[in-house]
Amino acid sequence: MHPDGGCRLKQERRRPGRPVRRAQRGSSGRRSPAHRGARRDGPLAAAVTPAEVGTAAEGQLRRLLGASASALWWTGGDGDLELLASFGLPPEVLLPWRRMHASSGALPVEAFLRRRAIWTGRSEGDAASRRELRQLASRLGFGGAALLPLALDGRSLGAVLLGFPRARRATAAERAALQALLEQSAQALERAHLYQAERQARARAERAAERLSRLQQLTSALSAAATSDEVADVIFRVGMEVLGASGASLSFPAGADLVQVAHVAGRMDEGGSAAEPRAGLRVLLAEAFSRQEPVWIESSDALAARHPRLAAEGALRGGAWAAVPLLVRERPLGVLGIGFASPRRFDEEDRAFTVALAHQCAQAIERARLHEAESRQRAEAERSAAEREHLVGELRRTLRERDESMAVLDALFANAPVGLALLDRELRIVRVNPALAATSGLPASQLLGRTPWDVLPGLPLEPMLAGFKRVLEERRPIIDTPISGETPAAPGRLRHWFDTFYPVSVGDRVIGVGVLVREVTEQKQAEEFQRQLLGIVGHDLRSPLLAITSSAGLLQQNPSLPEREARALGRVQSAARRMDGIIRALADYTLVQLGRGMPLDAAPVDLVDVCRAVVEEAEAGNPGRVIEWDRRGPAEGEWDGDRIGQVLANLVGNALRYSPEESVVRVSCRGEGSEAVLEVHNRGRPIPAEFMPHLFEPFRRGPDPRGGDRKGLGLGLFIARQIVLAHRGTIEARSSEGEGTLFTVRLPLRRS
Repeated sequence: MHPDGGCRLKQERRRPGRPVRRAQRGSSGRRSPAHRGARRDGPLAAAVTPAEVGTAAEGQLRRLLGASASALWWTGGDGDLELLASFGLPPEVLLPWRRMHASSGALPVEAFLRRRAIWTGRSEGDAASRRELRQLASRLGFGGAALLPLALDGRSLGAVLLGFPRARRATAAERAALQALLEQSAQALERAHLYQAERQARARAERAAERLSRLQQLTSALSAAATSDEVADVIFRVGMEVLGASGASLSFPAGADLVQVAHVAGRMDEGGSAAEPRAGLRVLLAEAFSRQEPVWIESSDALAARHPRLAAEGALRGGAWAAVPLLVRERPLGVLGIGFASPRRFDEEDRAFTVALAHQCAQAIERARLHEAESRQRAEAERSAAEREHLVGELRRTLRERDESMAVLDALFANAPVGLALLDRELRIVRVNPALAATSGLPASQLLGRTPWDVLPGLPLEPMLAGFKRVLEERRPIIDTPISGETPAAPGRLRHWFDTFYPVSVGDRVIGVGVLVREVTEQKQAEEFQRQLLGIVGHDLRSPLLAITSSAGLLQQNPSLPEREARALGRVQSAARRMDGIIRALADYTLVQLGRGMPLDAAPVDLVDVCRAVVEEAEAGNPGRVIEWDRRGPAEGEWDGDRIGQVLANLVGNALRYSPEESVVRVSCRGEGSEAVLEVHNRGRPIPAEFMPHLFEPFRRGPDPRGGDRKGLGLGLFIARQIVLAHRGTIEARSSEGEGTLFTVRLPLRRS
């Protein structure tokens, strides 16, 4: 930059293009005729800003060669091409070219990067670029076109596009004049750029000097401020004046609120008051405090983009806001809030000054707090000896209670009937109670410092190790992980446990993994025995039962059988049928418990036929009861008809059993899209609310409204649900006073 600043610029404006003018003249000092079209005065010499230079240069270049359209781009010093001026070109053509990156590959960038002219009527330049330029000229209705670089001292400054009404070739004189005018334009753009940069730098320097002076005044004033009120007064008086703010606030964390406004000056937003800003502003203050970084909201649109809900609710009205955390050694003390009546762009200087203002404020508040803390400590130190003795006594009592509590915890740990252990982050045993140590056959003292796999080699390593690492990484417990294996205390015996792993933390740091071990070996053995027993009962009793029913059936066929013996055989047949139902239910339950699922034999079935058969059988077995049923729409699909009949028979039987004798049971069968729907409704007393969550659990029986012994094992609804699930369907129940009970079964028409 020239030492006298603007003086050199004025000299350049009086004598533009002097070096170029000398270069254009020959040895005689006279200009050649080819350069007479490139004038050294006029709009180009008078232009000051880049936009003015671009408009003037575009016009002169267009008029020099008689072009009907033109456009001029300038790099602006940032490497991108920016459109400065244009004439006669449609906006849709210029839209993608208003700003082009140097790597975009656009046609003007080609002339800019290579500093080489491209003419539609000449063989200069890249063939692909000439072809693209000819296509552009043809699309715009030009007879010819040229792309010319704006270069100065071997540097590319921009590019120019000229469109001609008809194809033409520039003469040597025109090309010389054109080159001279291009150099003048490049010089003028360079000059305008320097002038603009100088003005901006001078303005920034003046603002920086003023704000530095203000900060110095602020530092001096804050050094004398002893209270928070005095600090707030200094900050508001200096900061609001320099920034032109309409309001400011100082906020600090208090209680349940993340940030509570303590000091306010002016008006923070149009809807708030000087005493209490809006709740929306508190959100911005809390955000800056929690993130420990400034929040800049330059307009209502920026607020809507960052906090759509606040903008939609009208929680903030006004122009712009800034919330800057008060940090001391990276520790947040509070937030400085600043409001502006109109939208405002926070440039780097505004942000730097505001952050510096907040830093000075934080330092002053920290000093005030330290002073207050020192005063409080001095007052505490001056308390009476009796009070100090009282505090010492309280401390001793607290320590004694802590020791007693630790002793209680140690006793609980040692006497717990389940296994307890603490592992460090390297998964070494730090502490273990006797119940867990007994599984290894070693005393607890000999297990310390060793890993579980050192003392229990018969346990599965991979799932336990994965569980420990997951707890340490995710800091979440893993509850009831099944573990099975052999232990040194009982070699050759398979034992089972449910292990719970949980993180053990001190403050924010996880120091290890807690392990709770509950042995379920006997429970597993009992469950296995139960499954085997149920399987034996369900399978091995069928043969003798079949012999009983067959023999009873043959005897009943005797026409001379006395009435007394016939009734006895009827009771035998009835009892045998009940036993067969129990055996079948136990067999189905055993299959489900063993994880084999409910066996199905699916085939095309008309659900109407199944419903009719079940209803007729129920009416025959319950003389005097009325069962109404209806069908709506087709209900044909692929199901196990016997199993679906079993489900419906159970629901109808329950409806008859749990409803008054004079009431009607209704059965509905209909098709709904890709599903078939079965419904069974009765008007009996509602199912108790506490029983509803357990309705489909095995061995659960509701209260019999008729009194007396309840028949059955409580497996009917459980098996019905398993059959429906095996068909990929659903079953649900609704029951209420006055409405009765409704069971709904939904079955897909086709098995997926």
